[in-house]
Amino acid sequence: MTIRNEPTEGDLLLAELAALGRRAFPGEEGGMTFLIMAADSRAPHDEDAAYGVPHVLMYAGERADRPAADHREPWSAHLHAADGTYLETLVDGSPTLLDAAADAARCAREVTERLSRRRRSNIPPVARRFCTF
Repeated sequence: MTIRNEPTEGDLLLAELAALGRRAFPGEEGGMTFLIMAADSRAPHDEDAAYGVPHVLMYAGERADRPAADHREPWSAHLHAADGTYLETLVDGSPTLLDAAADAARCAREVTERLSRRRRSNIPPVARRFCTF
């Protein structure tokens, strides 16, 4: 048996999100693997807590735990309510095929930017000018 030390697609995205100050966790349901992250960066950094608040599910096809060298499907990210109801697509894949590292960086950047814009848009206009985030 050979043991692979190669990072998975999910490992690359986890690292990119961490570099942007976000924490995500691996998840699995019905044979699919994905990453889950609380939508609000101020939420507890706990995998179980991420399911009980608005959260983002991130997919690279059906398997986020594939070796990065096997990356063929771009990352996408979808916002869900605390009860799991789909709300909107934040990142809808890449228009061009990217290698695993570049695609992970793109997805992390785009999902973080979209969540930041969404959060700012929920602040009343009068208070928005005082925001520093």
